[in-house]
Amino acid sequence: MKDIFKSKTWMPFLALLCAVLWALAYPLIKLGYSEIGIGADDIGSKILFAGIRFTLAGILVLLVFRKQIGACRKPFSVWTWLLLYAVVNITLHYFCSYVGLGYVEGARGSILNASGSFFLIILSCMILTDDRMSVNKVIGCVLGFGGIIFLNIGSGGQMFGNITFLGDVMMILNALCSAFGGIIGKILSRKMTMTIATGLSMVIGGAVLCVIGIVMKPAGAWNISVSGAAILIALTLISAIAFAVYNELLANHPISRVAIYNALIPVFGVVFSCIILKETFHQRYLLAGILVTAGILFTNRQGRKPDAETVTEKK
Repeated sequence: MKDIFKSKTWMPFLALLCAVLWALAYPLIKLGYSEIGIGADDIGSKILFAGIRFTLAGILVLLVFRKQIGACRKPFSVWTWLLLYAVVNITLHYFCSYVGLGYVEGARGSILNASGSFFLIILSCMILTDDRMSVNKVIGCVLGFGGIIFLNIGSGGQMFGNITFLGDVMMILNALCSAFGGIIGKILSRKMTMTIATGLSMVIGGAVLCVIGIVMKPAGAWNISVSGAAILIALTLISAIAFAVYNELLANHPISRVAIYNALIPVFGVVFSCIILKETFHQRYLLAGILVTAGILFTNRQGRKPDAETVTEKK
């Protein structure tokens, strides 16, 4: 199984799988809110919902890879890195995301959220020696981000006007947490088994989100139905599979070559929303997908000097 995550041939397909799963989560979350009775302004319930989802996903990952837990007797410093990873990559990341999305338009939120992928590529090329900035990566980022912006053209409203702290700033902080989480995860992967780190980080980060959601006090009682429970189970599986696979890819490949696939998440997201939520499909979605795909191809295009195999932090 480990050979699959290390394979350059399998990497694009696995990264694409993660993008598809995370994109599928967006309409499912909306359906889940509707089934459970979580209102648009009920931030406490949304954060609690996310906390339950990630806690369950983390437990699932740990159960699947329980045989590897015994090998995780690590010094205190490693557990400090794990705690930092859980807080940044899960708790802060999704707290900022859920608060920010409540105060910005969907189109604007999509652009700001997707910027995390490009922040991650830039930080990776600055910090890690197995990732170096190149002309192809710059072109790839420009095309990818351009595709996301093009995706939202015509969505209405002033795309970059009326900037607010609870909306735009929180979404930018969300993107930065996602980027720094990727870097911390890369470093952590050299200190402990990444699947176990993924499971533990989701349990810890998810539990903290649950506490935050309870403290913020959900606006009303939840309506737990069979369909609502089924959606929560589906979201749990999506989180468990996508995070476990994605983190293994980040551990075994240059981050820029993996992270660029996340630019497809908003593209797939609107497609799934059209299918599941019966939203209108526009031609610009297809053109945006072409631009993002071109960006991925450029970013993963091999230059004259291949990336170094040994991963170390830049001094």
